[in-house]
Amino acid sequence: MIMKATNTFGVQIIIRMNKLSDGLAPIRARITVDGQRVEISLKKSINPENWDRIKGAAKGKTPEVRSINTSLDQVRNRIFECYQELKMKKQLITAEAIKNLYCGEGEKEHTLLSIFDYHNTEMKNTLEWGTLKNYFTTRRYIEEFIKSHLKTSDVYLAQLNYKFLTDFERFVKSYVPKDSKLTCGQNTTMKHIERLRKVVNMAVKNDLARKRPFPKVQIIIYPHHSSIPYIRRIKSH
Repeated sequence: MIMKATNTFGVQIIIRMNKLSDGLAPIRARITVDGQRVEISLKKSINPENWDRIKGAAKGKTPEVRSINTSLDQVRNRIFECYQELKMKKQLITAEAIKNLYCGEGEKEHTLLSIFDYHNTEMKNTLEWGTLKNYFTTRRYIEEFIKSHLKTSDVYLAQLNYKFLTDFERFVKSYVPKDSKLTCGQNTTMKHIERLRKVVNMAVKNDLARKRPFPKVQIIIYPHHSSIPYIRRIKSH
């Protein structure tokens, strides 16, 4: 049985028939957000003959069955609470983010803006002020992009991808800051993206990110008059 709060969020309790051990199948919670799925091991197993696939619950009325089903209801409720918590905090909601919060891993996930703050603090005595100031400006652009485009307050590093870069590129080209009447030119936009790449790469080198989020992206500067996009995918980094 799937419990839905919106058209894009679902929780389903299932058993894994392909993971049978001594005739018992492990019980797992499946979280679905916008068609993307993740599963959580519930550290419980059951004989498949005693499982109601439609209800996502154990069959029967014995004390043992009632105990299992009560536990499964608690899992469903806790996952739903995690979804509501992310929604209340206006954080980007993904199946992985809900799983991390449920499993207590949310604090281990670093966000993009927090990494920028870390970089700017660490480099304040290394970079010239004129250079460091540009990183603060890029951070402000990213924050505005996340708020207006993604409708959230921050994103996890694990959520960065090629689409994030290209969407950010378009945003920077059209965004007019409050203290300016002009949008960024092509090369200025590229510099913002280049600084974003440097900060994220720093996070990877310092083990603050699990993997490099832009492994197949190359940033190229074209002449100012060129209308060719300058972020492109490549076969190898």
